[in-house]
Amino acid sequence: MKRIFSYLLVMGFSLCFVIGTVAVGETAPKKRIAVLYFEDHSRFDSPTGCGCIPGFIGNLFGTKKRWDLEAGFAKMLNRKLVETNMYEPVSKDELLDAMALMTLSRHGLKKLNQEQRATLAKHLNADVIVVGDIQKFNQERLRTNASRTLREGGREAQRGSASASYLAPVILRGSLHRATIKLNMKFYNTSGNPVAEPRISASRDHSYLGTKFASLEASRTEEGTNLAFGQTRDSQRKNPRPIVKPTELNEIQFASTEYDRTLFGIVTNEALIKVVLALRDSVGPNFITPWEPKTATAKEGQEKPAAAPGEPIKGKIQYMDGEHPDKIYVSIGSNWDIAINQEFAVYTKGKPIRDLDTGEVLTYVPKQIGRIAVSEILNDKVSIFRVVETTEPLKEGDTVREITPDSNGSAASTSEADSSEEQQ
Repeated sequence: MKRIFSYLLVMGFSLCFVIGTVAVGETAPKKRIAVLYFEDHSRFDSPTGCGCIPGFIGNLFGTKKRWDLEAGFAKMLNRKLVETNMYEPVSKDELLDAMALMTLSRHGLKKLNQEQRATLAKHLNADVIVVGDIQKFNQERLRTNASRTLREGGREAQRGSASASYLAPVILRGSLHRATIKLNMKFYNTSGNPVAEPRISASRDHSYLGTKFASLEASRTEEGTNLAFGQTRDSQRKNPRPIVKPTELNEIQFASTEYDRTLFGIVTNEALIKVVLALRDSVGPNFITPWEPKTATAKEGQEKPAAAPGEPIKGKIQYMDGEHPDKIYVSIGSNWDIAINQEFAVYTKGKPIRDLDTGEVLTYVPKQIGRIAVSEILNDKVSIFRVVETTEPLKEGDTVREITPDSNGSAASTSEADSSEEQQ
């Protein structure tokens, strides 16, 4: 009996070990993202909390700057990366240790060359290096508040009888605020070379139109209509209003939970979500973020372009940028499992195949004229490619085909001939 029990115990531990090993093996490693810094060129003045007194005047009449945008944006972006459960941000301590090894100062971090970025990525064990430039960060009050109190009464009120007239505190208020953020981002790979340079912008308006009669208040914002009686805190409202008042903003710590309730905070989060989406589309992997509907990106096993098993990925050159020859827009995007620097063959119409009796063109023999590589994945349908080599000029409409181990980018298959025929 003891032998049987021991045998079952050993088998149980062995099974648990195997299951644990398989589970660990199936878990894909997270991409490590190193957010080095954000530079602030917005000229935002925090004393008013609205960014409406830039430059010399703001410095003259303002007080000490309260919001550190550079540190705050990096902190909030790292927070967004963690929320994806697909990216792992490099910690501040890891970055400081790597800077110490390379004897880099904070100022020197902003002047890295390609070789230094590659060395830093190696020290950090980072897959991607991210830097940002805050171009615009402000909040404008486009419409000022207005109020009016109405006097009610009859004929006796006009005669001056105080008992026959009264003041009805009917107050009308209206305002419109707009917060805008613009960022220039740069993503670098482990070799220190640029992968993408997306420009991000986000803007949000907050309008308020309210009427108050005694203790009854009715208001309307972009979030909907509110009806309140008596003193009601904003947090208790059906649709809480974002914080826009400069006096309140000046008491809020940047990147805090309370900051997320401000109009600034709402727009900041929107901009940084766009940064994460640009990162996903540029370096992968393809996944559904926590902030977008599940139909927004390709689901696993669904919504991918139809292709027979074993068939190579194919697309077409949709646009050639005349000013930037290395920016070739191809109809192959993140829906496919493609990678940065992956090479594809380019085919154009070759020799026509004619009917021997009628002379009608039946099809064309595809002719390989070059190779291009993925440089930036824009979205699920389009990517930007760069030229690797060509034997003749590429043009819009040329077929782009994945280089597989069988084809090796050389001979054309029947499917390529079909693709070439479609270009007639």
